[in-house]
Amino acid sequence: MAEPVSAIVERARAAQKSFASASQDEVDNAVRAIAWSLYEPGRATELAELAVADTGLGNVADKVIKNQRKTEGTLRDLLRQPSVGILSDDPATGMTVYAKPVGVVGAVTPSTNPAATPINKAMMAIKGANAIVLAPSPAGWTTTAKAADYARAELAAIGAPVDLVQVLANPVTREATYELLELVDLVVTTGSQNNVRASYRSGTPAIGVGAGNVPVIIDSSADLADAAAKIAVSKTFDNATSCSSENSLVILDEVYDQAIAALASEGGFLVDPADSARVVDRLFPNGALSRDLIAKDASVLTEAFELDAPDDTRFFLVAEPEPGADRPLTGEKLSLVLTVYRASDFEHATELVSRVLDFQGIGHSVGIHTADHQQPSALAERLPVVRVLVNQAHTFGNGGSFTNGLPFTLTMGCGTWAGNSISENLNLSHFLNRTHLVRTIAEDRPTEAELFGPLWEGRS
Repeated sequence: MAEPVSAIVERARAAQKSFASASQDEVDNAVRAIAWSLYEPGRATELAELAVADTGLGNVADKVIKNQRKTEGTLRDLLRQPSVGILSDDPATGMTVYAKPVGVVGAVTPSTNPAATPINKAMMAIKGANAIVLAPSPAGWTTTAKAADYARAELAAIGAPVDLVQVLANPVTREATYELLELVDLVVTTGSQNNVRASYRSGTPAIGVGAGNVPVIIDSSADLADAAAKIAVSKTFDNATSCSSENSLVILDEVYDQAIAALASEGGFLVDPADSARVVDRLFPNGALSRDLIAKDASVLTEAFELDAPDDTRFFLVAEPEPGADRPLTGEKLSLVLTVYRASDFEHATELVSRVLDFQGIGHSVGIHTADHQQPSALAERLPVVRVLVNQAHTFGNGGSFTNGLPFTLTMGCGTWAGNSISENLNLSHFLNRTHLVRTIAEDRPTEAELFGPLWEGRS
């Protein structure tokens, strides 16, 4: 009989209570221990192999990279920030801010990243002196449980409470997950929108994410070879399991043929228009994305789509006249398939991107490859997205990178556009309560004229 969820949460509460008074050094050592539990090369490989065997999604080599890179980047971010005692002290405002734990975190994690996402969340939770209970996708339970076992072993090795990290018992049922959501102090959900909505309905403070469906513009001023190389490596990484993977390309008419040629040189295969309907039918049987084709190798798709594609094909390009609710390729594909649109100019490209987001992916992100410094600003000002990436491989940049300023994460908030409570990358700040010590300062009270300006002058 599966262990009751309440018993697991009670153990987490006991562990968190004993850890709540830990020093910053003790907390940081616990975070290092959890990071090492996945980063260690042998375990990074073992858990990548287990994840692919468990779920049938992605590929081992890329999951090894993900296990290590996300862990390394997140550890860098966390070790640079205080999370115990005083966070800030400002004599000018008389304010001193103290960090406090949120308590027990319930984390719902997806089958696409059954090792990287749980450990990423565990690192952030423990940095805040919290405990965490993981509710993995049933398909990923074996991998997540093994990752948690390694994390607990590393905690034990440094004398930290092992029950700071736990996993719901197998099988993970919907009922057990929903019970967890109600018993913990904070819920963080990555995965299906059903789980995200359930998290917000639980009555517990919750952080969820929106759906991905990233459109990327290739401008006429772009370095086409660079853009194609970045798009190819990003799209094919872990067979497009990432919500940050490019799903649509909007190419300016002036460079359309050259861009397609550049993408072909990187292993992109442009599907003949006569075969496009078959691709749609196989990828979206009865209008729903095929579980048998998501995150599969290009060779599997070549056979499934019955395409005469070269053996070195890495991904597929399917041209569409425009986005639309009646066109399944407008949405997220979680596969090595890119929808391609042709835009007459930048304004048209922006309109096409907006229509894609209206269909799916609002709030998440867009990308652009360009040498024009004004166009990215225009996208950021006009589009309802949290992130606009410029000249970057989207999968590697959107969740934090060593070459941009976004915090490393595997959980991307999409703002109220997508029904989310955060409009930034999940990070340490979301795992802390704060106490504000407030002292008196010299009076800071503007005059009425300063406050009301011309309105005051005209009516006083």
